[in-house]
Amino acid sequence: MSSQFRAAIALLTATFLYSFFGVLTRVLGFELPIFYASFTRDLAGAALLLIPLILARRWQKVAQADWKWLVLRATGGVFGFLGSYFAFYYLPLGTAYFIFYGGSTIFGFISGALLFGEKISRLEAVSLAISLIGLVLLYSVGGVAADLLKYVVWAFAGGMGAAVWNTFSKKISGTYSATQLNGLDFAVFAVIMLALSLLSRETWIAPALDLTWLANLLFVLMFVVTGQLMIYGFKHLDAQKGSLIMLLEVVFGAVVGWLLYQEALGLGALIGGVLILLGASLPQLYKKY
Repeated sequence: MSSQFRAAIALLTATFLYSFFGVLTRVLGFELPIFYASFTRDLAGAALLLIPLILARRWQKVAQADWKWLVLRATGGVFGFLGSYFAFYYLPLGTAYFIFYGGSTIFGFISGALLFGEKISRLEAVSLAISLIGLVLLYSVGGVAADLLKYVVWAFAGGMGAAVWNTFSKKISGTYSATQLNGLDFAVFAVIMLALSLLSRETWIAPALDLTWLANLLFVLMFVVTGQLMIYGFKHLDAQKGSLIMLLEVVFGAVVGWLLYQEALGLGALIGGVLILLGASLPQLYKKY
């Protein structure tokens, strides 16, 4: 099994797990202040990943030049999280997925071309076109109420931030382990979220054994696992191919929405899902055969 095929499987697994983001968002909501809740998650994630790494003496000193990419990547991740959180909480899941992954895919292709010199092959251009057509069929953005339009902007900005977080790891993933990069992400996230919480004068709530804090814990575990998988995936795969694979979250999200929230899947949605699957898999199938 080639490293690129394993990378594709890693991204596919991360995409499936991340499709439950909307569910956890709905469960947690704003029972905890958003910046404080994120700070607690990020602090826990950093401790979970970095402390064992340091104790095992596998920590690598971070070069001064790499801090720029770490901070830029983490800043993109903060925008990705906040944008997606507001979008999935206030917008219908289908609309949120459509806008978020529209922004993520488009900016993923742009960053791949500008930062890594990746050229869009004919096959990748066809795959992108097929996937975007699938997105349009799968979900419609029409009919969003005027008072919700700001969350449409949040969703698109969140998608762009997620693309930065996903693709910028390629700049430094060859130097540091996925565990260290993921742990540093959490650490930088924690600092940013702590500052935002203090500036917003949020009221901090002590941890308790209830559904709210359980959802917060599940968020931590999901981010730890998906973070590891995405760093590995984008390390061994072009940013543009990886962005196409990440579109599959829209399909998984549609299924989750149908199972848990009885969101109907019409013929157009089913055809759209098939097109996204086809668009995401074409580059991998061509490379394999």
